[in-house]
Amino acid sequence: MQGSFEYKVNAHGDKVALSIEMDTISANALVRLDRYINWAEILKQTENDPEAAYAAERLHTVLHHLGR
Repeated sequence: MQGSFEYKVNAHGDKVALSIEMDTISANALVRLDRYINWAEILKQTENDPEAAYAAERLHTVLHHLGR
């Protein structure tokens, strides 16, 4: 079964707005996906790229909160 997942990106200068609309099927799939990602390995690989490491941490937090 495929869920609905739509996104919109608006960029103006240094600001980027990301809007995501999805149903519970897609949200639950993203929560499961979070479990498969080895975040420790990602953080290790991005240790010399603080912006990427921060983005990975934020993404992990967002995916984690979808499951609550």
